[in-house]
Amino acid sequence: MTISIPSSLTRMCVAATLAAGLAMTLPVPLSAQDNQENDVVARVNGKDITKDDLKMALEDIRESMPQMSKAQRRDYLVSYLTDLELVSEAARKAGLADEEEVKQRLDYLVKRALMEMYLSREAEKVATPEEAQKLYDQVIADIPAEDRVRARHILVETEDEAKEIKAEIDAGKDFAEIAAEKSKDPGSGAEGGDLGWFTKEQMVPEFAEAAFALGIGDVSEPVKSDFGWHIIKVEEKRDKPGFDEVEDQLYEMLVRQKQRDIIMGLRDEGTVERLDKPADDEQPSADDADEGEPAAAEEKTSE
Repeated sequence: MTISIPSSLTRMCVAATLAAGLAMTLPVPLSAQDNQENDVVARVNGKDITKDDLKMALEDIRESMPQMSKAQRRDYLVSYLTDLELVSEAARKAGLADEEEVKQRLDYLVKRALMEMYLSREAEKVATPEEAQKLYDQVIADIPAEDRVRARHILVETEDEAKEIKAEIDAGKDFAEIAAEKSKDPGSGAEGGDLGWFTKEQMVPEFAEAAFALGIGDVSEPVKSDFGWHIIKVEEKRDKPGFDEVEDQLYEMLVRQKQRDIIMGLRDEGTVERLDKPADDEQPSADDADEGEPAAAEEKTSE
Protein backbone atom coordinates (compact mmCIF):
# COMPACT_ATOMS: atom_id res chain seq x y z
CA MET A 1 0.00 0.00 0.00
CA THR A 2 1.48 3.32 -1.03
CA ILE A 3 0.21 6.87 -0.75
CA SER A 4 -1.10 8.17 -4.04
CA ILE A 5 0.85 11.09 -5.43
CA PRO A 6 -0.88 13.78 -7.54
CA SER A 7 0.19 13.93 -11.17
CA SER A 8 3.42 15.87 -11.50
CA LEU A 9 3.99 19.10 -13.40
CA THR A 10 5.54 18.86 -16.81
CA ARG A 11 9.23 18.14 -16.46
CA MET A 12 11.05 21.31 -17.36
CA CYS A 13 14.26 20.45 -19.07
CA VAL A 14 15.76 20.86 -22.52
CA ALA A 15 15.53 17.66 -24.57
CA ALA A 16 18.79 16.05 -25.63
CA THR A 17 19.72 17.10 -29.17
CA LEU A 18 22.69 14.90 -29.88
CA ALA A 19 22.59 11.11 -30.15
CA ALA A 20 25.20 9.05 -28.36
CA GLY A 21 26.38 7.81 -31.72
CA LEU A 22 27.68 11.29 -32.55
CA ALA A 23 30.18 11.21 -29.67
CA MET A 24 33.63 12.27 -30.87
CA THR A 25 37.12 11.61 -29.57
CA LEU A 26 37.61 13.42 -26.28
CA PRO A 27 40.45 15.85 -25.67
CA VAL A 28 43.40 14.73 -23.60
CA PRO A 29 42.19 14.67 -19.94
CA LEU A 30 43.57 17.09 -17.40
CA SER A 31 45.90 15.96 -14.66
CA ALA A 32 44.38 14.80 -11.37
CA GLN A 33 45.79 17.90 -9.69
CA ASP A 34 44.05 20.25 -12.12
CA ASN A 35 40.75 18.40 -11.63
CA GLN A 36 40.98 18.80 -7.87
CA GLU A 37 41.74 22.51 -8.15
CA ASN A 38 39.05 23.68 -10.54
CA ASP A 39 36.65 20.75 -11.24
CA VAL A 40 37.34 20.99 -14.98
CA VAL A 41 36.91 17.54 -16.54
CA ALA A 42 37.64 18.37 -20.19
CA ARG A 43 38.33 21.22 -22.59
CA VAL A 44 36.87 21.61 -26.06
CA ASN A 45 38.61 24.14 -28.28
CA GLY A 46 39.82 25.88 -25.14
CA LYS A 47 36.39 25.95 -23.41
CA ASP A 48 35.99 24.20 -20.06
CA ILE A 49 33.56 21.39 -19.29
CA THR A 50 33.07 21.25 -15.52
CA LYS A 51 31.46 18.93 -13.00
CA ASP A 52 28.53 21.37 -12.77
CA ASP A 53 28.07 21.03 -16.54
CA LEU A 54 27.89 17.26 -16.07
CA LYS A 55 25.20 17.65 -13.42
CA MET A 56 23.08 19.88 -15.66
CA ALA A 57 23.45 17.54 -18.59
CA LEU A 58 22.46 14.57 -16.43
CA GLU A 59 19.26 16.36 -15.32
CA ASP A 60 18.51 17.10 -18.96
CA ILE A 61 19.05 13.73 -20.65
CA ARG A 62 18.80 11.21 -17.79
CA GLU A 63 15.58 9.65 -19.09
CA SER A 64 17.03 9.03 -22.54
CA MET A 65 20.30 7.51 -21.33
CA PRO A 66 20.84 3.75 -21.50
CA GLN A 67 21.62 1.72 -18.39
CA MET A 68 25.31 1.92 -17.54
CA SER A 69 27.79 2.05 -14.70
CA LYS A 70 28.67 5.31 -12.94
CA ALA A 71 32.00 5.54 -14.77
CA GLN A 72 30.36 4.84 -18.14
CA ARG A 73 27.70 7.46 -17.40
CA ARG A 74 30.40 10.05 -16.73
CA ASP A 75 32.11 9.22 -20.04
CA TYR A 76 28.75 9.42 -21.82
CA LEU A 77 28.02 12.86 -20.38
CA VAL A 78 31.48 14.20 -21.23
CA SER A 79 31.04 12.92 -24.79
CA TYR A 80 27.59 14.51 -25.00
CA LEU A 81 28.85 17.89 -23.76
CA THR A 82 31.83 17.66 -26.10
CA ASP A 83 29.51 17.17 -29.05
CA LEU A 84 27.22 19.92 -27.77
CA GLU A 85 30.10 22.41 -27.67
CA LEU A 86 31.52 21.42 -31.05
CA VAL A 87 28.19 21.42 -32.89
CA SER A 88 26.90 24.62 -31.27
CA GLU A 89 30.17 26.36 -32.16
CA ALA A 90 29.79 25.23 -35.75
CA ALA A 91 26.20 26.54 -35.71
CA ARG A 92 27.37 29.97 -34.50
CA LYS A 93 29.97 30.13 -37.25
CA ALA A 94 27.21 29.31 -39.72
CA GLY A 95 25.25 32.36 -38.48
CA LEU A 96 22.37 30.47 -36.81
CA ALA A 97 22.66 32.50 -33.60
CA ASP A 98 21.45 35.58 -35.47
CA GLU A 99 18.38 33.90 -36.93
CA GLU A 100 15.01 34.90 -35.50
CA GLU A 101 13.87 31.30 -34.98
CA VAL A 102 16.92 30.59 -32.81
CA LYS A 103 16.36 33.76 -30.78
CA GLN A 104 12.75 32.74 -30.17
CA ARG A 105 13.79 29.30 -29.01
CA LEU A 106 16.44 30.73 -26.70
CA ASP A 107 13.89 33.11 -25.18
CA TYR A 108 11.52 30.19 -24.58
CA LEU A 109 14.25 28.06 -22.99
CA VAL A 110 15.37 30.90 -20.71
CA LYS A 111 11.79 31.40 -19.50
CA ARG A 112 11.41 27.67 -18.90
CA ALA A 113 14.68 27.51 -16.93
CA LEU A 114 13.60 30.48 -14.81
CA MET A 115 10.22 28.87 -14.13
CA GLU A 116 11.87 25.60 -13.12
CA MET A 117 14.34 27.27 -10.77
CA TYR A 118 11.73 29.56 -9.19
CA LEU A 119 9.18 26.81 -8.60
CA SER A 120 11.83 24.48 -7.22
CA ARG A 121 13.27 27.00 -4.75
CA GLU A 122 9.91 28.28 -3.54
CA ALA A 123 8.49 24.77 -3.12
CA GLU A 124 11.50 23.59 -1.15
CA LYS A 125 10.76 26.23 1.50
CA VAL A 126 7.59 24.37 2.55
CA ALA A 127 8.98 20.85 2.18
CA THR A 128 10.18 20.67 5.79
CA PRO A 129 10.20 17.68 8.16
CA GLU A 130 7.47 19.34 10.21
CA GLU A 131 5.18 19.83 7.21
CA ALA A 132 5.88 16.30 5.99
CA GLN A 133 4.87 14.92 9.39
CA LYS A 134 1.67 16.99 9.36
CA LEU A 135 0.77 15.68 5.91
CA TYR A 136 1.50 12.12 7.02
CA ASP A 137 -0.81 12.51 10.01
CA GLN A 138 -3.56 13.78 7.70
CA VAL A 139 -3.41 11.06 5.06
CA ILE A 140 -2.51 8.00 7.12
CA ALA A 141 -5.96 7.85 8.72
CA ASP A 142 -7.54 7.30 5.29
CA ILE A 143 -5.33 4.34 4.40
CA PRO A 144 -6.93 0.95 5.15
CA ALA A 145 -5.10 -1.21 7.66
CA GLU A 146 -3.15 -4.11 6.11
CA ASP A 147 -0.53 -6.35 7.68
CA ARG A 148 3.02 -5.35 6.73
CA VAL A 149 6.33 -6.95 7.58
CA ARG A 150 9.94 -5.81 7.39
CA ALA A 151 12.10 -8.88 7.02
CA ARG A 152 15.52 -10.12 5.99
CA HIS A 153 16.21 -13.29 4.06
CA ILE A 154 19.07 -15.45 2.93
CA LEU A 155 18.60 -17.15 -0.45
CA VAL A 156 20.57 -20.28 -1.37
CA GLU A 157 20.22 -22.99 -4.01
CA THR A 158 19.77 -26.15 -1.93
CA GLU A 159 17.94 -27.29 1.16
CA ASP A 160 21.17 -28.59 2.69
CA GLU A 161 22.76 -25.15 2.40
CA ALA A 162 19.69 -23.60 4.01
CA LYS A 163 19.79 -26.08 6.91
CA GLU A 164 23.47 -25.37 7.53
CA ILE A 165 22.82 -21.64 7.61
CA LYS A 166 19.87 -22.07 9.97
CA ALA A 167 22.15 -24.03 12.32
CA GLU A 168 24.73 -21.23 12.24
CA ILE A 169 22.06 -18.67 13.12
CA ASP A 170 20.70 -20.85 15.93
CA ALA A 171 24.26 -21.04 17.25
CA GLY A 172 24.39 -17.26 17.49
CA LYS A 173 25.92 -16.09 14.22
CA ASP A 174 24.62 -12.72 12.97
CA PHE A 175 21.88 -13.06 10.33
CA ALA A 176 22.90 -9.95 8.38
CA GLU A 177 26.53 -11.02 8.21
CA ILE A 178 25.62 -14.43 6.80
CA ALA A 179 23.25 -12.82 4.29
CA ALA A 180 25.97 -10.49 3.05
CA GLU A 181 28.35 -13.42 2.73
CA LYS A 182 26.18 -16.23 1.35
CA SER A 183 22.84 -14.98 -0.01
CA LYS A 184 22.33 -15.44 -3.74
CA ASP A 185 19.87 -12.53 -3.88
CA PRO A 186 21.82 -9.75 -5.66
CA GLY A 187 19.40 -7.09 -4.50
CA SER A 188 19.19 -7.67 -0.76
CA GLY A 189 22.37 -9.63 -0.12
CA ALA A 190 24.61 -6.58 0.07
CA GLU A 191 22.13 -5.04 2.52
CA GLY A 192 22.36 -7.91 4.95
CA GLY A 193 19.31 -9.54 3.39
CA ASP A 194 17.04 -6.59 4.19
CA LEU A 195 13.90 -6.66 2.01
CA GLY A 196 12.30 -3.57 3.51
CA TRP A 197 8.56 -3.44 4.16
CA PHE A 198 6.08 -5.54 2.17
CA THR A 199 2.56 -6.95 2.23
CA LYS A 200 1.57 -10.56 1.55
CA GLU A 201 0.57 -9.79 -2.02
CA GLN A 202 4.02 -8.46 -2.83
CA MET A 203 5.76 -11.78 -2.22
CA VAL A 204 5.39 -15.28 -3.65
CA PRO A 205 2.86 -17.29 -1.60
CA GLU A 206 5.32 -19.70 0.06
CA PHE A 207 7.55 -16.86 1.22
CA ALA A 208 4.65 -14.67 2.36
CA GLU A 209 2.98 -17.41 4.39
CA ALA A 210 6.20 -18.17 6.23
CA ALA A 211 7.14 -14.53 6.84
CA PHE A 212 3.75 -13.44 8.17
CA ALA A 213 3.51 -16.47 10.46
CA LEU A 214 6.72 -15.47 12.27
CA GLY A 215 6.91 -13.26 15.32
CA ILE A 216 9.21 -10.25 15.57
CA GLY A 217 12.79 -11.46 15.84
CA ASP A 218 11.93 -15.04 14.81
CA VAL A 219 13.87 -16.95 12.15
CA SER A 220 12.15 -19.44 9.87
CA GLU A 221 13.05 -22.98 8.96
CA PRO A 222 14.16 -23.37 5.30
CA VAL A 223 11.37 -22.25 2.92
CA LYS A 224 11.22 -23.45 -0.69
CA SER A 225 10.12 -21.16 -3.55
CA ASP A 226 10.72 -20.99 -7.29
CA PHE A 227 13.79 -18.87 -6.55
CA GLY A 228 15.48 -21.40 -4.24
CA TRP A 229 15.61 -21.91 -0.48
CA HIS A 230 15.06 -19.06 1.97
CA ILE A 231 15.84 -18.43 5.61
CA ILE A 232 13.64 -15.55 6.79
CA LYS A 233 13.97 -13.26 9.80
CA VAL A 234 11.18 -10.82 10.73
CA GLU A 235 12.44 -7.48 12.04
CA GLU A 236 9.23 -5.46 12.47
CA LYS A 237 5.48 -5.58 11.90
CA ARG A 238 2.86 -2.87 11.39
CA ASP A 239 -0.56 -2.49 9.77
CA LYS A 240 -0.08 0.83 7.94
CA PRO A 241 2.82 2.44 6.06
CA GLY A 242 5.16 4.19 8.45
CA PHE A 243 6.53 7.67 7.91
CA ASP A 244 9.87 6.17 6.93
CA GLU A 245 8.25 4.20 4.09
CA VAL A 246 6.55 7.17 2.45
CA GLU A 247 8.79 10.07 3.43
CA ASP A 248 9.98 10.74 -0.13
CA GLN A 249 6.41 10.70 -1.42
CA LEU A 250 5.30 13.12 1.29
CA TYR A 251 7.97 15.63 0.33
CA GLU A 252 7.02 15.20 -3.32
CA MET A 253 3.38 15.92 -2.51
CA LEU A 254 4.32 19.06 -0.57
CA VAL A 255 6.46 20.31 -3.43
CA ARG A 256 3.81 19.67 -6.08
CA GLN A 257 1.07 21.32 -4.04
CA LYS A 258 3.20 24.42 -3.48
CA GLN A 259 4.05 24.62 -7.16
CA ARG A 260 0.37 24.44 -8.09
CA ASP A 261 -0.47 27.12 -5.53
CA ILE A 262 2.19 29.42 -6.94
CA ILE A 263 1.02 28.95 -10.52
CA MET A 264 -2.67 29.40 -9.70
CA GLY A 265 -1.88 32.49 -7.61
CA LEU A 266 0.11 34.08 -10.41
CA ARG A 267 -2.69 33.33 -12.88
CA ASP A 268 -5.17 35.09 -10.58
CA GLU A 269 -2.89 38.11 -10.18
CA GLY A 270 -1.86 38.38 -13.81
CA THR A 271 -3.73 39.61 -16.87
CA VAL A 272 -4.21 36.74 -19.29
CA GLU A 273 -6.05 37.24 -22.57
CA ARG A 274 -6.95 34.39 -24.89
CA LEU A 275 -7.14 35.73 -28.42
CA ASP A 276 -8.07 32.38 -29.93
CA LYS A 277 -10.93 30.08 -29.09
CA PRO A 278 -10.45 27.75 -26.09
CA ALA A 279 -10.64 24.08 -26.97
CA ASP A 280 -14.06 23.69 -25.31
CA ASP A 281 -15.54 26.22 -27.73
CA GLU A 282 -14.16 24.63 -30.87
CA GLN A 283 -15.66 21.85 -32.93
CA PRO A 284 -13.13 19.35 -34.31
CA SER A 285 -12.66 19.64 -38.04
CA ALA A 286 -10.40 17.85 -40.47
CA ASP A 287 -10.13 21.10 -42.45
CA ASP A 288 -9.02 23.17 -39.43
CA ALA A 289 -5.88 21.51 -38.08
CA ASP A 290 -3.82 23.07 -35.26
CA GLU A 291 -0.79 25.07 -36.27
CA GLY A 292 2.21 22.85 -36.74
CA GLU A 293 0.12 19.68 -36.99
CA PRO A 294 -0.97 18.06 -40.26
CA ALA A 295 -4.69 17.89 -40.91
CA ALA A 296 -6.23 14.48 -40.43
CA ALA A 297 -6.83 12.67 -43.67
CA GLU A 298 -10.46 12.84 -44.70
CA GLU A 299 -12.22 9.52 -44.61
CA LYS A 300 -13.14 8.33 -48.09
CA THR A 301 -16.73 7.44 -48.61
CA SER A 302 -18.29 5.51 -51.44
CA GLU A 303 -21.50 6.43 -53.11
